[in-house]
Amino acid sequence: MTDLRSGRTRRLTTISVEATVWPVLRFLLYALLALLGIVLLFPMGAQPAVELATSERSLFSPGGEDGVLEKIFEIVPPRHRFLVDLGAGDGETGSCSRNLILGRGWRGLVMEPDAALGQALLARYSGDETVTALQGLVDPGDVEIVLEGNRVPHDLDLLIIGLEANDWYVWRSIHDFEPSVVLIQYNAAFVPPQKMVIDYHPFNRWDGSLYFGASIQSLADLGERTGYKLIYADSAGRNLFFVQQDSFHRFGVADNSPLALYRGSKSLPLILPGLVWDHVDVDGRPRKNAEQVVPAVRIPRTYVFDDL
Repeated sequence: MTDLRSGRTRRLTTISVEATVWPVLRFLLYALLALLGIVLLFPMGAQPAVELATSERSLFSPGGEDGVLEKIFEIVPPRHRFLVDLGAGDGETGSCSRNLILGRGWRGLVMEPDAALGQALLARYSGDETVTALQGLVDPGDVEIVLEGNRVPHDLDLLIIGLEANDWYVWRSIHDFEPSVVLIQYNAAFVPPQKMVIDYHPFNRWDGSLYFGASIQSLADLGERTGYKLIYADSAGRNLFFVQQDSFHRFGVADNSPLALYRGSKSLPLILPGLVWDHVDVDGRPRKNAEQVVPAVRIPRTYVFDDL
């Protein structure tokens, strides 16, 4: 009788312990599976995607760049709050640097090749000790000399290139300066994977045609060679944003290929690989009379589709 009671007691105790332990074990198992799912979805070092498109906002910039830059520098904090803007225009209209300078207290070097716009730029920053303004050609051969001569930090925070001409060549020529972020204008007429860079001439300038700059593919390739990763192309199809390779993981970009990030421009036709159009043959050579005219200079419009 006693043995039967004790056996029943032991059985009831076992059932009671099982009823208490199993829910706890199930909870721990589910938690472990959830944690494993998070690790698989976001590997160590990776981050959830930063939606830069929702950050687009313009106070002065032409296509939402002001807001995108503010978001980028929340993720990659600036070291000096120093920028260089090559192709700064009049310093306000369509400017990608004005918001940071005026609203965020940044210092910088701003430069504009066009004479009239350059004079307006000089006037805008006259007496401002935090900004050096220059008017003159921006050439790959001496751009680093200009930066050095104006005491630009070698680890500056932002480099903006918006020359609408030799942008690709200028960026390629910068070796001794390593900006955290590069914002550069591109020619959205050339759909990836089309490579295109206009042929270099010191007097290249935009004349209203499709003859300017470089394609997104060519600029992305150049960025890879110089230690930069493409993270965003603005919705206007105008500018590209690059960060240094060691900062790339912070933005959670799953696919940063030019094809994935490309945004066409409403103001430009789409030039697909192999298509013959307007004033140039399929191999990039200019057709008869296909020249841009700068005062006293005639420059053949020659597109380069191969690697440089």
